[in-house]
Amino acid sequence: MYRRFIKIGVLFGTLGIVLGSCGGDDGGPTEPTPVCSIAISPGTLTFTAEGGVGSVTVTAPAGCSWTATASATWITITAGASGSGAGTVSYSVPSNAGSSTRTGTLTIGGQTHTLTQEGRAPTVCAYALSPASAEFSKDAASGTFAVSAPSDCPWTAVSNAPWLVVTSASGMGDGSVSYSVTRNSDVADRTATIGVADRTFTVKQSGDVAAVCTYSVAPVEFAPCMPGGSVTASVTTQASCSWTVASSASWLGLPGGGSGTGSGVITISFSDNYDAPRDAIIMVRWPTPTAGQNIRVSQAGCTYAVSRSSISFASSGGSGTFDVIQQSVPNTCGSATQDRCVWTATSNVSWITVTTSMPRAGDNPVTFTVAPNSGPAREGRITVRDKVVVITQAAQ
Repeated sequence: MYRRFIKIGVLFGTLGIVLGSCGGDDGGPTEPTPVCSIAISPGTLTFTAEGGVGSVTVTAPAGCSWTATASATWITITAGASGSGAGTVSYSVPSNAGSSTRTGTLTIGGQTHTLTQEGRAPTVCAYALSPASAEFSKDAASGTFAVSAPSDCPWTAVSNAPWLVVTSASGMGDGSVSYSVTRNSDVADRTATIGVADRTFTVKQSGDVAAVCTYSVAPVEFAPCMPGGSVTASVTTQASCSWTVASSASWLGLPGGGSGTGSGVITISFSDNYDAPRDAIIMVRWPTPTAGQNIRVSQAGCTYAVSRSSISFASSGGSGTFDVIQQSVPNTCGSATQDRCVWTATSNVSWITVTTSMPRAGDNPVTFTVAPNSGPAREGRITVRDKVVVITQAAQ
């Protein structure tokens, strides 16, 4: 019996210790600390390039606090940046101007919500013109045409001819091009284009059927001195009016060719002339009743004289001399010293040797030698331009 009372006392003592440990400061029960297990839904979300809004549902026990933070500046939290217990986080995503996909996250109470936004597809710039062409009479005029293109596609209008003037030259997306044409004073029709990106607007303008080709040539006379060279003459006429040119002499050349259209320049070349003065014509012709215009080229020349027309030698040979006298015609080409005529003395036989160096210019003597003659009498000649000195030698 005694042992039973001891056991009961120990049991009640133990219960007292346990009950005392569960009491608060005031002797009441203590509340347990909640366990914050946070979940979010959905875990991922995908947006198009245009952007949009999204939301995440937060599930958490009452009293559990949480915050939401974005990993990128392009993600804007619009509601629910923080909360306690269950809640919702709302956010917005702007349009993506780039072509690459981008990814960002929201971190909510340690949980991650991943959002992906697609890139913008590259714009295909396709252009169209309406209308695609225009026609005008000979008179000055103006016009417009429409350009169709996606809104972010730029374009520039460029004319390929000075008579077709673009007055509004660039734009973005849909727009229009204004242009003007000048009066066509030529008889021929003409065509030009305005390029816009990869498209072409064509403008055709009629010619002036009433136009008559008129021509003028200047100068029409040239008087060059003896050395070769070139001169030029101008042809003036309407742009579509044609003409031809030809030389009447081989010493007159036409390096620029034998025809032209519209106003142009005729280049005339000529060779050296130290013989008699000469002249020839360049014939400029066009398809009118007046036929054309001649350009006369009168080139100066030279006259010559020799002091002796014949010289005789004995069979033993020897040396001789004669003078050459020259004069330019006109003498204005001879300079102050009148020595611009160039000449050469040549022998026609081997036994007469000209010993003066050649060529010569101006008035000068010619010296020569005659070899001994072991045969019959003989005759040779020394020629200076158009003059001849006859050399005779007696027999052995």
